[in-house]
Amino acid sequence: MKKMNNQLNEAVYTDICDNGLKIVIWHKPEFATTSCLFATPYGSLDSTQKTIDGDIIQFPEGIAHFLEHKLFESEEGDVMNEYASMGANVNAFTSYNETVYYFDTSDENIEKPLNLLLDFVQNLNITEASVEKEKGIIAQELNMYLEMPDSRLIFETFKSMYSNHPIKNDIGGTVDSVYKITKNDLEKCYSLNYHPAKMTLIAVTPNDPEYIIELIKKNQNTKTFPKYKEINRYFENEPTNVYQEFKTIKMDVNNQKSCIGFKFNITDDNPVERVKRDWAFRFMFESHFTSMNPEYQTWLTEHKISPYFDYETDFSKDYSLALFFDEGTDDKEFEKFVLEECEKIKEKGISKEALLQLKNRSLGESFAVFNQPDNITVQYFRNEITEVSMFDTIELIKNITVEDCKNICNELQFNNYSKTIIKSDN
Repeated sequence: MKKMNNQLNEAVYTDICDNGLKIVIWHKPEFATTSCLFATPYGSLDSTQKTIDGDIIQFPEGIAHFLEHKLFESEEGDVMNEYASMGANVNAFTSYNETVYYFDTSDENIEKPLNLLLDFVQNLNITEASVEKEKGIIAQELNMYLEMPDSRLIFETFKSMYSNHPIKNDIGGTVDSVYKITKNDLEKCYSLNYHPAKMTLIAVTPNDPEYIIELIKKNQNTKTFPKYKEINRYFENEPTNVYQEFKTIKMDVNNQKSCIGFKFNITDDNPVERVKRDWAFRFMFESHFTSMNPEYQTWLTEHKISPYFDYETDFSKDYSLALFFDEGTDDKEFEKFVLEECEKIKEKGISKEALLQLKNRSLGESFAVFNQPDNITVQYFRNEITEVSMFDTIELIKNITVEDCKNICNELQFNNYSKTIIKSDN
């Protein structure tokens, strides 16, 4: 067991079980709540994987989400009811990069909920009948999202932007892909991606860290696992250009919805530079496309944008993109507006005053997370995936300069994009 004090002078303990399970205990003696997270870095982008021997293994889209459903809904009983009887809250989620199971409790005795978390996640017990039943449940969920215009807009834009990259697929897959998933698929996927050596358990707690680590190791020592075989995500080559430049979808909407999706060909294997780039883009876009920009109110007054205008950026290891949304505006005028303003960003950069304001705000939000046990666990795990710790990220934010933002933004080319429109079917 290793102990370190972070920049807040709080003790963080780390250890590794004999089976490879990584343990992180963040000691918060003044807190009344314990939050525990048990997670695997296996998400929807990992449906195709490559072993160290070079073998390519492909599962149907949505299998990570399907596994979450089957583990959370234990064949031996209702996990949620078991946690409720202990006075604890439990939940789970699947994202592009992870599947996470977690609980929160204010009870000092966390032995039962902690053991239950380890036990139900480490026991895939499914039948052919239960798998078939689950397909219908997930298909209903997917169809519900397809009937929601805002979700559909993003989903269709990603499909237009990418030819092969799995980000073009919904996290839950498609109805067709879900119905292709078999019991054998789930068991094989589970064995490859839920091995303790690939997983992490994180607890933020006022309880004695050594006692919690002892509980975890005791639990793990009662179980046997096969030898771990390393496996990583695998992508087919992605063409530079967007797959489809324009798409129109008809739905039951009152106002037309538009989305412009930019596909950037910028990736970086250096984790620190990658995270730095992500924050620099955030600062540049927020300084320009929010009310921080004096022109923003003029855009609204002149109806270049509506109050529904929004954007998001995502610069990761595997892809880089920016999306702009609006509602009720002419799609051609909106397209023209976005293109013009994106070029202006590159020309004018960001002022020292705006950057300082955004850095201070982001640092405040980052430190606020340290008072939220459930957010600490999720953020800690996500920083593990990005390979840049929570506190290293804070230092990185502090040190970003105007010149950094300008230089990084100059890498962008705003000529590779897709436009998606959802208009009324009347």
